[in-house]
Amino acid sequence: MPGVTASATASRRPVPNGVAHRLSAAVLGLISALASVAFVLAPADQVTTTYEWPSAAPEDTTLPLLPYTPQRMDVTFSCADARALGGGTLLSTTGPGGVQDPPNGLSVRISDGRITATLGKTPLAAAPLTETCRWRIVSDTSGTVVTSDGREQGQTAERPAVNGLFTDATDAPSLQVSVTPDTRYVSDPSPVKIAAGVTSVVSLIAMLLALRKRESCRPKSLPRRWARPRLVDAVVAGTLVLWAVIGAATVDDGYIVAMILSSADTGFVGNYMRWFNAPEAPFSWFYELYRPWVEVSTTTLWLRLPSLLVCFVSWLLIDRVLLPRFAKGHAGMARWAAAGVFLLWTIQFGVGLRPEPWVMLGSLATLALVERGVATRRLSFLACAVVAAGATTALTPTGIAVFLQLLVALPAAWPTLRAYGRRAAAVLLGAGASVLLLMFFGQSLDAVLHAVEVRTEIGPSYGIAGEEKRYEWLFDPLQGGLNRRLPVLLLWFAMAVLAVLLVLRRTPKLAQAPTRRLLVAAVLYFAALALTPTKYTHHFGVLAGVATLLVAVMVHAVSRGALRRSWQLSLTCAAFAIAVWVGIDAPLRWWFLGGLNVKWSDVPPGVAGIDAASLALAVGFGIAVAGLAGAWRWIRSPASFVPIIAFGVVVVEVGTMAYAMVPRSETYTTGAANVAALAGHPCGIEEWLEVEPDVAAGMLPASGPADVDGFTTNGAFPRRGLLEPYGSAQAPVWHSSGRPGRITTSWYNLPAGSDSPTAPPVVVPVRGTGAVAATVEFADETGRVLSSHEITLTPQWTEKRFDPATAAMVRLKLVDERSANGWIAAGAPRLPKTVPSTELVPTSEPVILDWVGAFTMPCRRPPSVDDGTVEPVRYRFASGPSIRDIGSVSYMATQGGPYAPLMQLATETAVPTYLRGDKLFEPISVFRLDYPAPSRNFRMTRASR
Repeated sequence: MPGVTASATASRRPVPNGVAHRLSAAVLGLISALASVAFVLAPADQVTTTYEWPSAAPEDTTLPLLPYTPQRMDVTFSCADARALGGGTLLSTTGPGGVQDPPNGLSVRISDGRITATLGKTPLAAAPLTETCRWRIVSDTSGTVVTSDGREQGQTAERPAVNGLFTDATDAPSLQVSVTPDTRYVSDPSPVKIAAGVTSVVSLIAMLLALRKRESCRPKSLPRRWARPRLVDAVVAGTLVLWAVIGAATVDDGYIVAMILSSADTGFVGNYMRWFNAPEAPFSWFYELYRPWVEVSTTTLWLRLPSLLVCFVSWLLIDRVLLPRFAKGHAGMARWAAAGVFLLWTIQFGVGLRPEPWVMLGSLATLALVERGVATRRLSFLACAVVAAGATTALTPTGIAVFLQLLVALPAAWPTLRAYGRRAAAVLLGAGASVLLLMFFGQSLDAVLHAVEVRTEIGPSYGIAGEEKRYEWLFDPLQGGLNRRLPVLLLWFAMAVLAVLLVLRRTPKLAQAPTRRLLVAAVLYFAALALTPTKYTHHFGVLAGVATLLVAVMVHAVSRGALRRSWQLSLTCAAFAIAVWVGIDAPLRWWFLGGLNVKWSDVPPGVAGIDAASLALAVGFGIAVAGLAGAWRWIRSPASFVPIIAFGVVVVEVGTMAYAMVPRSETYTTGAANVAALAGHPCGIEEWLEVEPDVAAGMLPASGPADVDGFTTNGAFPRRGLLEPYGSAQAPVWHSSGRPGRITTSWYNLPAGSDSPTAPPVVVPVRGTGAVAATVEFADETGRVLSSHEITLTPQWTEKRFDPATAAMVRLKLVDERSANGWIAAGAPRLPKTVPSTELVPTSEPVILDWVGAFTMPCRRPPSVDDGTVEPVRYRFASGPSIRDIGSVSYMATQGGPYAPLMQLATETAVPTYLRGDKLFEPISVFRLDYPAPSRNFRMTRASR
């Protein structure tokens, strides 16, 4: 650390100030540790909910449970109920099926004088209908049992799914159903748990104060003039702020914002989009910091402010505290290299809702405290480092890498620990146990273990053997991308160079021991990544702080003469060129809407037909060869290339994102949405999203009869047969009848204003298969064809969108060449009549949001999953067709998706959407949901146990 010399360090060994202080710290540490364990084991008060149906005469009701099977269900009915029905369904716990097939529910049917109970398609029990009988069906965690007049009729280890209660009966006085959903995660801390937590926290703080008090010499924790601003600070802060305004979202921002929003109803942060909303515990405490934050606003810029602050504090730790610890003397080049590399990491991984920036801050704070504790031999610093490492570990599974930093520093910290003796163990135990408070603060031990079991069983859960997937995806052009690949490659390059320099003991102006510890810690980070169950490339973001330091330290060593010979400098230059070549030989891949109109988002960057990667390789090798001929006398060191490349790529990333806003000045971009929010329009992409409530309203007028050969036309869409209805029943449609034929419509007149950039596109609904073809032509007022577009056909109705440009008319040409099973159909062209999406569906109304698009619609709220059920909402706001499959996990019953029960109940009707100013792109799709019955006719009671 700055100002700490070897002699000064030796003179600052802890001098006992009396046994009382030493005992107090040790005792307080033990108390804190024991209280933390008691906190985990203490009971919690679980909130239970019970639904009793019917509350009056039997009526169908939706009751979509989450999880789908109840904790307990009790059904009773009598033979009198069955006789009154005569025949049909007395009870079914699932609806008739909607978008998805119904799950395996319980069904009780009356037919031919018999009562039959089934679970899915599996018979449970059957018996003749007698004069008097009383049936009971009980389902709980042990399975389902059917009894009649006290005698068992059948059983199974399975439990039925429940998404509603349906009956054909109109009068069944003995029919009663009691459903208790599984709400084990909804709990409140008991007084014992609260007392244990308070005791642990108070004891921990008292322990740290006692340690601090007994240290006779208390060195400053921060260097002098640390708060003085520098030019590099302005560059880092300005770039981060600019990126927060215009930059792309991280991959899970929508996922996380939905989790946080749902916690307002449930009282805990669960994994809302899958895993039955199981809590994120034991890795979730930082989400709680966002809960009050989102109550203020959910606009993109507001949600990015915490991570923006975290990133800048991390930079100050690197620049003011840690870099001076590793790099001796003037470190101007190292500082600028650190700034450039830091921005490379944080632009991709840092500004968003994911935990990686928090892990970065935790890792840097832990490293700073450890190094300060080693340098000054103060146990208080080491204890604080353990607390910081524990808090970081409780952020996310990849946070375990920070705890491994402590193991690396253990040999260097051993003299301090030995000086304190066994009391140091008590202190570190108390500090380490504090992690339990963060891991179990919101859930009982049983609930956390169950949540981990659910996540493991459903997956994805890759072992160490599956770690190669992470690197396979890193070097995949679609998933890796330049913006993720280059920072990692620069880290590997720095690690390799430093490893060689440390082995050869050529580390001028470097603190060798701390550098060695930092390098080993980086290696252990990759080992920690291998232990995590998922292998996504965004997990590399936890390395941001350590990676920045390693690259800066390497640059400092090389720039201060660690490499003395020309061949050494040239070899390093060539290796750096290869790292850059591989790193930038990929597109700039930003998540979802972040890549709209961004240059090089689908191809590697290049200029005038020359790939930037190839150019970098050629220049690097050229300099290396020139260096062998004596050029290093003028170039001096390849270290300067690191900040040049880092800042160059940062400029490209930020510049292309900013420039993408120019051609999209009339439509949505992240930057435009943030600027609009500052101006009082906070709804993100919905400020440009329009919907078409009535497709018939926009039908274009024809100027004459169609030229038809072998096609039939309907005044309304066919209701049965080969073709399904499309849109409005009043819209005309042409379809082939299995015979060769062709049709050329009359010209349809386009209204004035259709050429406006903000007008909706011309839409043509088509479908077909086999040797068929469809063409759309646009013409001017004289009938001169301006453009012709062939359509790729699918068996499903697809709306093809076209920009009419300056055209005045449009027509269709359909051809059926009569192949086996071939047919074609098309609806009339239309220019949609649209309204804002917020006019059709008010923002006060919850809607289904998949995780891909949730972050882009800050005015929307997802359905509540409180009281063990999913709220039946009227509309679904899904991601557009190009990315909809990625967001489908929340609709999948096999993944524990919350929307699966709604999709099993409801039918849906598409409500076409259009992005004002972008005629051909459909980023968000809207569907209206219709249920077989409303939620009604039951009593809900809450209790606590």
